[in-house]
Amino acid sequence: MSSTYIETGGQVRVYDSAVQAHDSLPLGTYRVRYSIKEGFSLQRTENLGVGSEKVYGRREAKVDKIFRTYARFERNLGVMLSGNKGQGKSMFLRMLAARAIESGIPVVLVSEDAEGIVDFLDTLDECLVIFDEFEKTFSSGRGPLDGPNRQNQFLTLFDGTSSVKRIYCLTVNDVQDVSHYIVNRPGRFHYHMRFDYPSPDDVREYLLDQAPHAAASEIENAALFSRRVNLTYDHLRAIAFEMNHPDATFADIVEDLNIKAVEPSTYRVEATYPDGSVLADESVLNLHERSDASRTIELRSTHRVLFFSFIPRDVVFEDDGTLSVPVQKIEALDEDEEVPEELPARISLTLIGQASYSFER
Repeated sequence: MSSTYIETGGQVRVYDSAVQAHDSLPLGTYRVRYSIKEGFSLQRTENLGVGSEKVYGRREAKVDKIFRTYARFERNLGVMLSGNKGQGKSMFLRMLAARAIESGIPVVLVSEDAEGIVDFLDTLDECLVIFDEFEKTFSSGRGPLDGPNRQNQFLTLFDGTSSVKRIYCLTVNDVQDVSHYIVNRPGRFHYHMRFDYPSPDDVREYLLDQAPHAAASEIENAALFSRRVNLTYDHLRAIAFEMNHPDATFADIVEDLNIKAVEPSTYRVEATYPDGSVLADESVLNLHERSDASRTIELRSTHRVLFFSFIPRDVVFEDDGTLSVPVQKIEALDEDEEVPEELPARISLTLIGQASYSFER
């Protein structure tokens, strides 16, 4: 077998006859690799794509915007994608990578840190460079257990001082762990696309597609549930799978699924009296925590004070799809006080920024 000799920087390396030389980075998807012995290299990997999976939430329009802007730019285009896990960032990355390949732009995936990585990336031709979970791979140096700041090494690269134009895309779970020289700096990252939880309309659309045999009332229950609990697409995928079982009910599904660790949400609580007066306050509640411990809320004004309690495990969905939270007891402020004779005619909960639920006394 004949050999090929490649000389660079005074060093000659010997390769077998399969070696190929290219004048530019061939179209494809690569992962950055590093070893102490050989330094940096690009390893080919499979192209990213979404396959036949349907995409929800106007993602296609955002991909169009990114590549339309990149075509107009004369420098690098930076795109930051932020949001909690399960909100569609990975799907969006696959869409972005697939569009890049369609446009003749190679894709480079960066998932490890090593000294000299900035210099290596700056030697590449035009490409889409993806940093998945950027703040986990490259420390901001802010935490007590973090090492030195490894994010600021990229600032000149993101600025686009090189003669080659590229797209840099970061996915971020916690924006607080990203350098303040990157966040709110449109000169470096023109776009910061925030990925939020699916809306009730998104939930309906998803379950109608993915659980076509589910009862309409059960799909509506899931949509209502999403107004008080932040569901991710990972949650919806599991819910749709369960809903495809015959006679499945959403109440039984959510009781057993591994989605119990839901963070508390802030609610506006209003007690409306027969005379039209209202007691109102905000309270942090976890309505999804189905324990035996009651949640007690205090509402106070100049002339009235009201305590009322309910047990989250008793929160149910009614047959008409509404949410019911029964009041277990209404108390006076102190043990020595009598329970007020005039009780609210209505107590309502409003998840801040979302829909309202109410229950009658």
